[in-house]
Amino acid sequence: MLLKSKICFTALVIYEIIAVSALHFQRLCDAMFPTPFCDSWYRYFLFCIIVPLVVMLIWMWISEIIHLHRRRKFIRRAKNTVSGIMSGIRGKITENLDAQNLEKIITAAILIGIKKYADRHPNLRRNVNNIMDIANGEMELDIMSTTDEVPITKKRTAPKASKNTRNKK
Repeated sequence: MLLKSKICFTALVIYEIIAVSALHFQRLCDAMFPTPFCDSWYRYFLFCIIVPLVVMLIWMWISEIIHLHRRRKFIRRAKNTVSGIMSGIRGKITENLDAQNLEKIITAAILIGIKKYADRHPNLRRNVNNIMDIANGEMELDIMSTTDEVPITKKRTAPKASKNTRNKK
């Protein structure tokens, strides 16, 4: 990056030296431009400030557009490559696996990932166990609780009726 700045600064200094020299000598200025233009001080402002700024802006935006075009081209190539790979994988999977086996493989991968994550985070394992107990009906939440802690109570199961009591009804 520093080398690029040095090159740009050197080109600017050389341009400024040539521009000021050409505009300062009256005969040389009259040969290139009309006499009223060479008599005004606007010539220095125009050629020493305006022209370099315009050239810098044009060069900056052109390089940005080229850089953006290259980036989009790279992303497009990468996207095409990935989509080609995915379509190839999709074709091989559909040839060798049916939907049920694929579902089992994906489920197993998810469960292995959750297990590895839970091994690293012990509090997560406790919370997941509580959630699973609630989902299975082994625990019951009191939703109307006003305390910060959520009470968890064991769900009571009704005793099984014997055969004799069912027949009497």
